[in-house]
Amino acid sequence: MQNKKHWRLSELSLPDVSSQIPKVVVLPFGATEPHGRHLPYGTDIIEVEAIAERSCQLANECGVDVAYLPVIPFGVQTSQQSYPLAMNLYPSTLNQIISDLTESMDNSGIEKAVLLNGHGGNDFYMHLKELFGKRRVYLTQVNWFSLCQELAGEIFAPGGDHANDMETSLVLHLCPELVDMAGAGSQPTAKFRLAAMRAGWARAPRPWDRYTEDSGAGDPRSATAEKGEQFFNAICKELADFLVELAGANIDDKFPFC
Repeated sequence: MQNKKHWRLSELSLPDVSSQIPKVVVLPFGATEPHGRHLPYGTDIIEVEAIAERSCQLANECGVDVAYLPVIPFGVQTSQQSYPLAMNLYPSTLNQIISDLTESMDNSGIEKAVLLNGHGGNDFYMHLKELFGKRRVYLTQVNWFSLCQELAGEIFAPGGDHANDMETSLVLHLCPELVDMAGAGSQPTAKFRLAAMRAGWARAPRPWDRYTEDSGAGDPRSATAEKGEQFFNAICKELADFLVELAGANIDDKFPFC
């Protein structure tokens, strides 16, 4: 019993949870998809769970009751269906999962929740607008890969957004036994034919098998576990600080404004 981590819901019993309802719950979202030739299909799951775990631990060490729920291991993969076992949930399905689980949060009296997103193909913001006023729980979305951008620009090779230097460094830190750096290549990506799409103000889903050579985007060959550890610690600290601030915020008639 002494080894229970009270910020990890999956380890707690009914008496544990009933006696101490968390101030904030974190619901992590990953994906099951290929990550180049050198990283595992569960890369997004590994990253987001480790970040949720460590951030909640740090928040609890600051005296705040924060817990994280089991990771949702699937995400939106509509543009990667040419790859085997890239497990897709349509956005409408994922939104329904959020609706169902946040209803359970309401039924449990949870005041605040963070949807911690670990997959670039997911975007919950519009659904949070749809749920606004229909849930008592206050909902926010955090994309962990948007944290500590200045640091990321300083330590990681530029370019790419999938199985790149940043992701590879993180997995080298978290699960080095799952990384095959001998399989890592330059992972070039195709250029958009249309000028507006190159400029970024016109958007459409990217057919991943045409956009990449092996599902990876961005050169991972300079990745190191040391860079991964530095970045992991920084983003967990920044997220933990947010969890502490969120937990302590009073939900009054002006919230979330001053």
